[in-house]
Amino acid sequence: MVETNNFQPEDQKSTASLETLITSKIVNQVENIRAKTSGPAIRISRTLVYGLTAIVIVLIALPFLFIGASRGLIEIFDLWVFSERSRAVWFVYLLSATLWSTIGLLIWRKRPKGAATPKESVSHMEGNDV
Repeated sequence: MVETNNFQPEDQKSTASLETLITSKIVNQVENIRAKTSGPAIRISRTLVYGLTAIVIVLIALPFLFIGASRGLIEIFDLWVFSERSRAVWFVYLLSATLWSTIGLLIWRKRPKGAATPKESVSHMEGNDV
């Protein structure tokens, strides 16, 4: 097949290359602006979506992890420590209660001052005759 570009006059070649140059500069500027404006927004939205998805998956998996760990401890204590399965179960329940009570007490110690005191109700305030 014969190329027609070779048969164009010299003026048309320079005009075509000028058009190509201007078009490529415009396209590059648009891509640059798009990368500076949309890039951070896309990165933030992806981080948000993937982060929330990971949090949901972890929150769903945690109860299964605790149940599996309890079952595993029951089996270990049943086979190696206690002679009766009921004692192993109650011992694991005791360990679990101790763990959760300790976590609860640590969280309770971190609460702000006065958070556990009840607020004064309207009927008990001085000077109000209701």
